[in-house]
Amino acid sequence: MSFTFGEKQPYRIWYQYLQTCLNDKDFKNKVNKNFFKDWHLNLVKTQKFDTWFNKHQHLFTDINTSMKISNGVKSTSSILVEIPINYSVTKVQREIGKLLSSKLNQPLSKFKITSNRPLILPPFDYFLYAYKTKRDNSDLTLEEVWKEVDEHIRQRQAKIKKQVSKGKLRSRFLMGTPLDKTARNKAIIISRNINKAKKIMTNVCKGVFPGNYSDN
Repeated sequence: MSFTFGEKQPYRIWYQYLQTCLNDKDFKNKVNKNFFKDWHLNLVKTQKFDTWFNKHQHLFTDINTSMKISNGVKSTSSILVEIPINYSVTKVQREIGKLLSSKLNQPLSKFKITSNRPLILPPFDYFLYAYKTKRDNSDLTLEEVWKEVDEHIRQRQAKIKKQVSKGKLRSRFLMGTPLDKTARNKAIIISRNINKAKKIMTNVCKGVFPGNYSDN
């Protein structure tokens, strides 16, 4: 299977969080190395994502499956459904969608994204960048970290200006501008972003991305 750019992006973010964990003094010993053994963590620590993904994309590829009449033995990658033989094909088609709506469309790859909300990727980058900026520059105030993250986002947005103007990508900016101009609001925003990054990193160490990372 060949992944498109958009399909690769969730795994890119997951990889970047794991890479950060592996090189972070507070998280490196929390990584579940047994869970991630097929990722070859020694490579994850230093390689760029695209280089690593070229040889590891099979980890995220769904198992090949096909429909068949079951003999009563259920595999782990299928659902066993009993259909009364007096049902017409039309009746089966009418009812089976409702019956299986919450059971199908599940990924069968060895490693899969786990999220309790729609996955909007840019904020994950902002969270991680805020965490790393504060970690590597402990003398910076939260307001100064906000400025660093805001500039990081603006530089990234400048690179996709044409795609945004054509409606192919959405323009995104850090909360706190232009309406939330006070330093206090910006500090609160960055503090929350850093805490979310820590929660996601904790989840990643356990083998879950992104998992629950809410403020609650």
